[in-house]
This record gives sequence, C-alpha cells and structure tokens, in this order.
Amino acid sequence: MYIIPFMTFLFITDELVLVSSETPVYNAKLPSRITALSGSCVQIPCTFEAPENELKNATSIFGFWMKNYPYPEPWALVVFNGSTNISKGFSHIEITGNLSQRECTTVFYDVMNNHSDSYYFRVEIKPHWKYSYLNPINISVSDSPQPLIFKPTDLKAVMEETTVSLSCSAEAPCPKQPPTISWSNIPESAHITTQLQEKPNKTQSVFSHMTFKASYMDHRKNISCTATYPRKTSKDSTVETTVMLQVLFPPKETRIKIDPSASVSVGTNVTLTCKSKANPSNNMIFYWHKRGQDNQLDLGEQLTFTVNRSSGGWYFCIAKNEHGIQMSEEIQLIVPELSVRLITGCVGGILALLLFLLATLLKRAQTARASSESIVRETDQDREQIDCIYVNDFIKRVK
Repeated sequence: MYIIPFMTFLFITDELVLVSSETPVYNAKLPSRITALSGSCVQIPCTFEAPENELKNATSIFGFWMKNYPYPEPWALVVFNGSTNISKGFSHIEITGNLSQRECTTVFYDVMNNHSDSYYFRVEIKPHWKYSYLNPINISVSDSPQPLIFKPTDLKAVMEETTVSLSCSAEAPCPKQPPTISWSNIPESAHITTQLQEKPNKTQSVFSHMTFKASYMDHRKNISCTATYPRKTSKDSTVETTVMLQVLFPPKETRIKIDPSASVSVGTNVTLTCKSKANPSNNMIFYWHKRGQDNQLDLGEQLTFTVNRSSGGWYFCIAKNEHGIQMSEEIQLIVPELSVRLITGCVGGILALLLFLLATLLKRAQTARASSESIVRETDQDREQIDCIYVNDFIKRVK
C-alpha cells in the first residue's frame, strides 16, 4: 500500500467517488501472466491489500473478477460475481482463498481458447468499502501443454559408478487436476520422487527427481520424461523430453572370436578378433598373448596367422583404454593332425585284426569240412565190406 501524493481528483467506478490527494492505493499480488490448457482448469494464486479496520468491521466480503477492464458493468464483463456466486462465460469459477485473510486465490474451470484475456480482481467489503485492483493477470489458453523443464539442460558424460541426478518439472496450471510424470528406460538403481511444488510466483508445477549410479549398461540409453495432462477432451495431452546418457567406462565383456573355427588343420589361415565394450572406444589398444610364452604376440584388434603344428594352444587378449584394462578368457586353438594319424593307425590295426580273425575262422571251417568228408568215406567203405560178406554167405547157402 502506498499514498498518491497528487491533488484531489474524481475516481470513476460503478459510482462516483470523491478522492483526496491522500487516498491510499492498494495492490493485488498475482502473476502477471499464466498459461492454461484448454479443456482443463486454471488456478490463479492471489492475495490483496485492504484497510485493516474495514476487514475488522466487515459484515461480509465478496470477490469479483472482471474481463478486460478493472471496473464492473457497463464498462467490463463481470465473469464472476461473489455476492450472487454467478459465473458468466465460464462453466464455473470458484474463489478458494479466505477473503477475510486477504486471500483471493481463484480457480477458473473448463477454460477454452476464447477465454484468453486480461482479468482484474475486485473486492467489496460491506458495509461500504469497494476496490478494483489495477494490476491484471493475463490468461493465455493453449491446446498444447507447456514444454517440460529438464535439468541438467546440458547432460555431459559421466564416469561409471558416479551418482547422476536428473529432474523433470511440468507446469500445473490446474493443481486440482495436476499432470502425472513418468520416466522410461529407467536404470536399475534409480530412485524417483515426485511432488507438487509451489514456484516463487505462487503458481505450481509437478517436480520429479531421479538419482542413480551410472553403469556401463546405461551408456547411450535414451531416458525420457513424459507428463500427461487430464482434460475434458477425447484424449489426454502429453509432452515429453528425452536425453541420451553418456557413460565413461573401462573395457567390459572382453572376449575372443575365432574364424573359421577353434579346430583347424595345418596350413589354414586363422583370424582371432578381440571384442570389447568401452567408452571411449576410438583409442583402445589390444594386446595378444599365448599361454606359456612370455613375449607378446602382436598389437591390434585382430591376430591373423597360418596354422602350423606348434600353433595349437591357449590364446588371450587384453583390451585397454584411458580408464582401465581387461583380459579376456583364454580360448583354445586345436590343431588335430597328430590325433588324426593316431586314430587312423588304430582303425588300421583293428581292421587287420578283424581280417586275421576272419581268415582263421575260414581255415578252421575248411579243416572241419575235410575231416567230416573223410569220416563219411570211411563209413561207406565199411558198409561195402559188410554187404559183400552177406552176399557171399547167401550164395554159399544156396549152393
């Protein structure tokens, strides 16, 4: 409140009032501008100044809202009349603040695009004090929600195992129907808190805070924050923002790939490739080693050579970047020439043994057959001799 130091003048409202040079000027405290979402409501935070004695002696207090002009009809449209509780141009308007405590917070319901305009607050304290506040609030109605505020705005690369904090806030012009905030691609270690917060200008927003420990598995992960606004339309409105997480980490999951296979013959060209995940990866160094050999075999992601009899054995690689090193598991390269010869010799020996056994069985079978035929011949000769004796004896008796 302050005093106007000017000379006496006429101040025109809905009635003529004579004002002296010492007439105090009162203010209403409310945002100068607010953006509402069509099909939803909008809450206007508001407090006002008024004479202490008028409030103390008040028999009743009423609040009013005028569109585009601070004074009532016929100069401006009274969109809300507190004395009659009638709204014009809106489905419903409600003063939720306690006027006796100088609180004039008001909710305009079901705002539409044609409601975009400047609105002035007026108070009437019975029996005789009336005042229109000259600082308006400009309500702008949009079909789309306001963009989300994402922090940090510039997400830099973070080291593995460090704690990362992300926040996402969405305007809540209608705290009675606030937006819901959801996150996607959430890291396993994430902890999320969400709450309705009041901003310095007394408007509100939904604030969501997420913390997690960075893992190499989160590298290049797109983390999204989405706000969904309920409204009286066929579909809810959503707004989303996405950030890509960059994680710095030493080599992980280091392994060896063999081409063409882990078992090769002498004279075959073999390529061993060292695979590893790391960030940064453009300056990685790869070292090649063989179990039992002190000297390093080679440098580079690939190791290519022609297989000889001494190439068989266990190989491993070491991957290194600026953040650390990792050794792969050993992988065995098999050169099967000697094994094949041994198997061939064994098979040949078994075949020779089988042939020998077969020949022996055939010889025994032939011997048995010859013996049987000899016995048969001897038996036939004996029968012939017996037959001759019987015949000669028969002839003698006849004679």
